[in-house]
Amino acid sequence: MNTDAAELRSQLLEIASDPDTAIRKDVAEEALEYGTEDLVSFFTDLLTHGCASGMVGSLIYYCDTHAFFDLHYLEIEQLRDEYEDMLGEPLQIKGDLKNWLAWFAFEETARQLADELGLEV
Repeated sequence: MNTDAAELRSQLLEIASDPDTAIRKDVAEEALEYGTEDLVSFFTDLLTHGCASGMVGSLIYYCDTHAFFDLHYLEIEQLRDEYEDMLGEPLQIKGDLKNWLAWFAFEETARQLADELGLEV
């Protein structure tokens, strides 16, 4: 299903206005900040190039990714458990644990959100 730009923006605004602190909210906020012209390109770029590309300004520096990890620890561990169950094996974490898992959680949440929104990325 293709979502029109106004509907997509509306759905992302609704998610971003959620009072709970959740990774979904962070992804929606980043998408809305990325640009209003083509919100789908945010998801396409992120899911193609990942957080390592530097496109998520709030997750560039270790101090930021570590703070993100600490804030969302329980949610990240839940995502990690679900993903490892799906794979049938543990994730192969490379480099800094908190940084890697912060990026993983942000990207995996973006993938789930794109699926939920019916985006073809």
